[in-house]
Amino acid sequence: MFVNGEWKDSSDEQKISVINPATGSIIAEVPSASSEDVALAAESAKESFFEGTWSRISPGERATVLLKVAQIMEDRTQELAKLETQISGKSIKQSSGYDLPYTVDNVRFIAGAARILEGKAMGEYVQDGTSAIRREPIGVVGVITPWNYPLMMVVWRAFPALAMGNSVVVKPASYTPLTTLELAKIMEKAGVPKGVFNVITGPGGKVGEELAGNKNIDMIAFTGSTEVGKRLSELGSSTLKKVSLELGGKAPFIVFRDADLDAATEGAVVGGLVNNGQDCANATRYYVHESVKDKFVDLLLKKLKKVKVGDPTDPSTDIGPLISSSHRDRVEGYIERGVKQGGKLLEGGSRPKLKGMENGFFLNPTVIYTENQKSDIVQEEIFGPVFSVLPFSTYDEAIANSNDVVYGLGASVWTKDVTTSMRAVRDLRFGTVWVNEHIPVPSEMPWAGYKQSGHGASLSPYSLEEFTYIKHVYFDLTGGVRKSWYYQIYGGQ
Repeated sequence: MFVNGEWKDSSDEQKISVINPATGSIIAEVPSASSEDVALAAESAKESFFEGTWSRISPGERATVLLKVAQIMEDRTQELAKLETQISGKSIKQSSGYDLPYTVDNVRFIAGAARILEGKAMGEYVQDGTSAIRREPIGVVGVITPWNYPLMMVVWRAFPALAMGNSVVVKPASYTPLTTLELAKIMEKAGVPKGVFNVITGPGGKVGEELAGNKNIDMIAFTGSTEVGKRLSELGSSTLKKVSLELGGKAPFIVFRDADLDAATEGAVVGGLVNNGQDCANATRYYVHESVKDKFVDLLLKKLKKVKVGDPTDPSTDIGPLISSSHRDRVEGYIERGVKQGGKLLEGGSRPKLKGMENGFFLNPTVIYTENQKSDIVQEEIFGPVFSVLPFSTYDEAIANSNDVVYGLGASVWTKDVTTSMRAVRDLRFGTVWVNEHIPVPSEMPWAGYKQSGHGASLSPYSLEEFTYIKHVYFDLTGGVRKSWYYQIYGGQ
């Protein structure tokens, strides 16, 4: 682990294994942090914050260091992409062609955006004084990241905090800690002061919870499941920590009768299978107008048959394995319940037979047709390559059913009619709504949720504001001993 600028084993010498999901084999062991390790990391981060070697330098100076981080990451793209694929099972073409370049762009945007924060104009809002707003770092941020985008999510959650002058303690997911540990080496090389960026490893149920309850942690930034987010909010409430949560999703994909079905089915395949179907933005509920339902399904199935499931290190592979055996069992349980609850299995639901990867956690893309809006596969986040296709007859029905889940992260609308698209953008209760597309989020735009998908923003200037306190500063302009309103407390006017 990386604590206070030093590499350490856990104080009790406990370890956790890191498994390659494509082969089922152990590829590394990392420390499992003890309570003492968590406390030391939090204390070191606090000390670094008050020393001011990071928190009190200018945004431009911090940006210079973060831009060095981005350059080193870019120079090591292929190496980091291979490691990311090895620990997560995502295809190498996604890791090298999308995840790493996009993550580097995220760092560069965040570094620059820290230099141009905007706010209320300084001015006289009462006659005798001038008011101004300061944004100041919160202090120490505990960052807890998921396994589906190991490196990217550290950047999304920790780097806005760092850009604003906070110190951080990062706990990566137990399945995928290796690229986060590599990032710590990069931070060290780029010149981030000791104690400002710390990485501790270990199970979330222990290490993550201890971070949330630690008195030296001023804020928790978490990306992961809704249930864990609720638990961290509960633990953080003991010290009234600020908690920023990016949680689960159940994205609707609405296909109106006038949609370009070739484009819609192309987007459906990508929107449902990006990151092996393990993305909180994945299209998972395909609401298709009844007049084009059969044609949509026919095109979708034809295109899914072209998807290559296999070795994620092969550049021709489209999707790789799920993250673990237990997670695959969970996804298969949803498929089974989806059929039992009135669904019809149209495609997939089986495990591919891959030579040399018999112990990997692979699952074929699966399509289930259902008219049961209350089915588990419609209401709950599956986090796997499972498509639920449902018909609708009216605009109101499509919108109502799309909104009829506890989540509110992403949604997409497919139509050629500008009025329909504008109405849907207004009526859908989701933090991002795409029109004739599904998935892209530029660094300049926020990724934020409604309802039980959490609160707070990743990316965009809004993400930087997340990690600041707002301070009002008032300057008296009279120069007088006795101000005009003092008579309200004692004496006369």
